[in-house]
Amino acid sequence: MSSLPGEHPLSQALRELLPGETAWPPTGEVFLEPLPSSRQVVRFAVNGPGGAVVGKFYSAYPPATSADRSLDREYQNYLWAAALGLTQGPGLIPRLLGRHPQTRLGLLLAAVPGPDLDQALARACHQGEQEQLLRRLERLAGLLAVFHTREIPEQPVSPQPARQYFAKLQAQLQGLGLLTPEEEQALLEEGAAWSPRLERLPDNLVLVHGDATPTNFLFPDGRAVALDLERLGLADRLWDLSWVAGELKHTWGLRTGYLDGAEPAIRHFFGAYVTSLPADTALTRRIFALNPFYMALAELRIARNAYLPWEHRRALVAEARRCLASGRSLVL
Repeated sequence: MSSLPGEHPLSQALRELLPGETAWPPTGEVFLEPLPSSRQVVRFAVNGPGGAVVGKFYSAYPPATSADRSLDREYQNYLWAAALGLTQGPGLIPRLLGRHPQTRLGLLLAAVPGPDLDQALARACHQGEQEQLLRRLERLAGLLAVFHTREIPEQPVSPQPARQYFAKLQAQLQGLGLLTPEEEQALLEEGAAWSPRLERLPDNLVLVHGDATPTNFLFPDGRAVALDLERLGLADRLWDLSWVAGELKHTWGLRTGYLDGAEPAIRHFFGAYVTSLPADTALTRRIFALNPFYMALAELRIARNAYLPWEHRRALVAEARRCLASGRSLVL
């Protein structure tokens, strides 16, 4: 762990941004720990009183790259989330403390202690500890239900974003050489077959997290907290729910070689989500009828990642095809 002297401009900026009740000492070193991320993310702490904070940095300011513009958007999304009530009580998201563009600090958040969902997944896959994973999935389902029930202007879901993303993924996987000619044709046929089904089951847009991957959710003190709000927005709730399901399937398959081992956890997650909402037979029917399509999107999306073993990526493509075919057999 490295440190900054107390007189460093960034040390001074951090002290200016911290609220009075958790103010750091006016002098002394600030310790910093780089965190794994595609951008520069640092955890800051000091000796003595004061909690840790996490900063995300621009590569340059004003933002010119897509990554820097994304960080700008994330800052605005934290403000939006606060306005929608997601910081009330113990908080469902980290507390926003501000930013200091002069030092390239694009976002400063109160640090959230606690393990993420991926840790529980690893223990379930390698040590058979299913109970902890199921409890965390219940809390995650409840958290997403809160996101999805924020009061926003009523607007119907359009199937067009899902159709377009399906076509985009197919083109990308084709370009990567991951699809056989038979698979290319099968996916074209699945896209055409699912299109009218997406039309027949309506819902309204909801506030979605937009990047529901296991490392983006922490579980401190028996609650769930969502991180990384750069993709927060209004969309079909299945972009969150089916992303969780797809990530569970992928992670289980990657760690154990057995994709279907995730099925009990997936069923438990969806059951917990449905019971977190007021009873709505039509909505429940829609979720279970369309999840196979959106879950296949999640699996095809993950299959693009070149860092994954080739055979696992091919298995995800095959699983997505099974998901699409079996989903169409469900009675609407």
